[in-house]
Amino acid sequence: MHNEEGNARALYEAIRDALTPLGPYETIFVNDCSTDATLAIMKEIGHSDPRFHYLDLESNVGENWALFAGISKAAGEIIVTIDGDYQNDPSYIPAMLERLSQGYRVVSGWRRNRVGSFWDRRLPSLVANALIRMVSGVPVHDCGCGLKAYRREAIAGKYVPKGFLNRFSPVVFGVKAAEFSEVEIIDRERKAGTSHYGLGRVFEVARDLCVLRFAVSGARRWLGPFEKLQWLAVTAGAFFLILGWKITAAAAFVVALFAYSNSRSLERFIEAQARPPFRIKEYR
Repeated sequence: MHNEEGNARALYEAIRDALTPLGPYETIFVNDCSTDATLAIMKEIGHSDPRFHYLDLESNVGENWALFAGISKAAGEIIVTIDGDYQNDPSYIPAMLERLSQGYRVVSGWRRNRVGSFWDRRLPSLVANALIRMVSGVPVHDCGCGLKAYRREAIAGKYVPKGFLNRFSPVVFGVKAAEFSEVEIIDRERKAGTSHYGLGRVFEVARDLCVLRFAVSGARRWLGPFEKLQWLAVTAGAFFLILGWKITAAAAFVVALFAYSNSRSLERFIEAQARPPFRIKEYR
């Protein structure tokens, strides 16, 4: 949560009402350096509910790393993530847990009918998810939905670079098509605060898809070959230019650009695993 004072208590109460009938559970709210009363509300809730924990980060790291910080403290064998903006309805969590019990490793919410602007939110989501399905073979329709349920072994200790493939997409954790399922949920308008999304996200997804299989199968193993390919293609392109073969040189430079992009993305993966940037100031 970052500056979600208008949503924090309502989200907590909705989670509590949804999970209390199911048995033991814990709730972890992550404060990503809010400048409003979000953290104060978390502390108030923590005093009254022993199942509730709050985690305060030293610096603002964004949603991706804030969620990983919370996951690093989660004790359960099943981990559910949910956005702090109260657009995801916690009442769907029991249905997602039921689906998970059928043998799936990841169950995601699917906001079939999205709210918000067509150009800024719905169109980017449709295009990005179609690309992910086509390349990965995993039948996901809503990678960007924050409400997801994971078996612990699918996600714990696996750090993914910020922004990579619509945050917490099952495909970046190596989940196969048969291990993934979806539960349709209603997309709600925000109660408070503001959101940030745009068509530019599609281009980031396309870039990430180029390196997806290499990153999942071993980023370190593939980094060297792509770096070599990059310089080989640049050298070849320069040679072809000297010979006057402009089209062949252009093709070589396209290969070099592809290799460069993949090299940088693989470096991001390696960096994420070695030095996740979140630092926990307080956890209670």
